[in-house]
Amino acid sequence: MKVLYGRVIDAVADEALENGMVVVDGERIVYVGERGGYPVSDSDEVFETEDGTIMPGFIDAHAHLVGSESVHRTGDSPYELLLTTVRDLQDLVDAGITGVRDMSAFGSSLKKAIEAGNIVGPRIMPGGRVMSISSGHCDFDPLMSREDVNRRDLTGCLVDGPEECYRMTRQQFREGAQFIKICATGGVSSAIDDFNDIEFSPEEIRVIVEEAARHNTYVTAHCTGTAGAKEAIKNGVMCIEHGVILDEECVQLMAEKNIPLVTTLSVSLGIADMKGLPEHMMKKAAKLGDSSKRSFELAHRYGIRVALGTDYSNSPNTPFREIGKEFYSLTRCGYSNMEAIKAGTINGAYLMKSDHEFGSVEAGKLADLVIVKGNPLEDIMLLAHADHIGMVMIGGDVKKNCL
Repeated sequence: MKVLYGRVIDAVADEALENGMVVVDGERIVYVGERGGYPVSDSDEVFETEDGTIMPGFIDAHAHLVGSESVHRTGDSPYELLLTTVRDLQDLVDAGITGVRDMSAFGSSLKKAIEAGNIVGPRIMPGGRVMSISSGHCDFDPLMSREDVNRRDLTGCLVDGPEECYRMTRQQFREGAQFIKICATGGVSSAIDDFNDIEFSPEEIRVIVEEAARHNTYVTAHCTGTAGAKEAIKNGVMCIEHGVILDEECVQLMAEKNIPLVTTLSVSLGIADMKGLPEHMMKKAAKLGDSSKRSFELAHRYGIRVALGTDYSNSPNTPFREIGKEFYSLTRCGYSNMEAIKAGTINGAYLMKSDHEFGSVEAGKLADLVIVKGNPLEDIMLLAHADHIGMVMIGGDVKKNCL
């Protein structure tokens, strides 16, 4: 067995257990409680660090694992980008990420390779490629035919009309998707649309939602502008990504329907200071920082379930080893350190449809754990860099140990 000693933040209680103990047998947790509350033998492997905190592994609920902007990239072919992504996964694990909700062409294959033990990486819930309309958020090259875009793009695909939406949704599930993401509005990074543009029609959204329901899962929506977010919610979308410009009516509607919100605040609050971005992005980004804060302050007031997502790509502006900055970004919007931690653990597990299996430190759950050097309830920035993460365990297997 493996025995962990230290302060415990279990993502269930609102307070930490200061003199705690977590015992792992195989892939699961068998004990969480006071130190000395479970028998230990000389053959047990012990993990302990001075003033360390045992926590659930972190979950990034908004990722696109395609390696296209990675500092490790060696080329632009799909093969080179896939190998780059495999390298990027190690950086994620080193930063304490044990679960990812991914939207890309690679997600399903990466998930299989990780589960087979062929590569090291977090648990992955694949969502396939993001669905967008022509001239929408995923239409980056209008000189390329729609057919070529859908053949080559590793992150998005273009669909127009209910029939195409129906077919592409089924194709996503055929390729291993476990949920579906659509673009309900334009975005900051897209070159053609405005972030207030409404993309899919109500009929198109309903077709996608109904097909996802037949696969016992849900649709989430990229939402920057308000009107498109309301359109998505009214037509059955069950999660909102980014939520950069949400008004009170929209947030109230989310509360009534129990619709979660995924953050990506490190990007929206920091994009104006990022280097090397296209001019069209910088012009849009300048308008969004304050509105992001207002949206999440509203979400906090209405008790919306918030999950941490990052939209990081392991670029120089968004390095995976600093992915934990997202916890701090949420506290900038009025959330406590503990609320931010729950957003990045149990709430992310909820969106992965696995909160019964991981996301908190509880007996019976899978041992997806990290040990952080220090107390993040006092200093949330302790979660902001891989150097502060002393140990990472996924399913009882130690993937990092520098205690």
